Amino acid sequence: MSKKPKHECRNCSTESNGQYCSFCGQRYHAHKESFNELVYEFASDFTHFDSRFFKTLLPLLFSPGKLTKSYNDGKQRSQFHPIRLYLFSSFLYFLLLFAFGNLENSVDLGDKPETEKSIGKPKVNMLPDGIRQEAENAEKLLNAATNIADTARTSNLQNAYKSSPDLDSNLDFHISGNPYLDSLLTQNVTPQQYLDQQETLNETGKAGYIERIFTLKLLKLNEEGNKGKTEFFQKLTSTFLHNIPKMLFILLPVFALLLKLLYVRRKQFYFVDHAVLSLHYFSFIFLLLIFSVFVLDKIFGTSFFTQISVLWIFVYLLMAMKKLYCQSWSKTTLKFLALGFMFTFSVIITLFINIAWSAFMM
Repeated sequence: MSKKPKHECRNCSTESNGQYCSFCGQRYHAHKESFNELVYEFASDFTHFDSRFFKTLLPLLFSPGKLTKSYNDGKQRSQFHPIRLYLFSSFLYFLLLFAFGNLENSVDLGDKPETEKSIGKPKVNMLPDGIRQEAENAEKLLNAATNIADTARTSNLQNAYKSSPDLDSNLDFHISGNPYLDSLLTQNVTPQQYLDQQETLNETGKAGYIERIFTLKLLKLNEEGNKGKTEFFQKLTSTFLHNIPKMLFILLPVFALLLKLLYVRRKQFYFVDHAVLSLHYFSFIFLLLIFSVFVLDKIFGTSFFTQISVLWIFVYLLMAMKKLYCQSWSKTTLKFLALGFMFTFSVIITLFINIAWSAFMM
């Protein structure tokens, strides 16, 4: 039998005697590529993408942990790459969410009169229940932290405020939970008056840099009336919502790190193994919500499929952990609960940072 002639790959200059380069995989053409061959290459790549995606989709949705275990065992070429899967599913989900969810126009400041000086709060009714609940928890945490931080200096600040001849500090209600800030808002203190007042305080009574910036923003917003408040919260909501994809991308390695801590004694699992499970799990959530919220619930005009999907999201993770790490149900359940508690806390902190950063950048 005659040997196949060797040729040089035009992409990487590697010698090969097959139809495809053994180093980079590019197909060899002895002549100038024709239009028909160009169409063939496109169709081949597309059908290859399509087949791998659908081969990945079914086990991802209905076989918890199977896809991750297969990938970690080295069966990687036959399935969609986890990072590409996450990027594709998250892009598609947020595209549909912002296109059909009408989130940025869901800010409701209520029917407050122009003379009322309190700061209205946005209500984002179109957010998924889990995200809305975490936002409410983050707000409670923020209020609690603010009250604790202000307790040590409230008396000094209120005394300084009472010493100002232009302002009245007799208050019968609270707006923000911070008595000093309430007094500033209800008495319509201007930003310049606030800065002048800060100069009269000693170093322990003065507000910090971050607090001063936020207070100035609130006082300026309070001057602009309800129209300014509406515009502010619309921009704040828009910035916050558009930061959520970035926030989730940051939470991916956090989720993998928590798994690594829970299974630190299982030496056969490296961080990358936990990261693959994180990518598959987040991709699963996005794709499941796409089918339930934007397809099935829209077709049948109900929220039943979304409710079932939320339940399946929690059960899925428990079953995936059991299949991948092969521990008893009791240990897996305990670690599942610990993971849920720690990750929920991480989400709350991240939401708090997102809200603070969104407001700071306004």
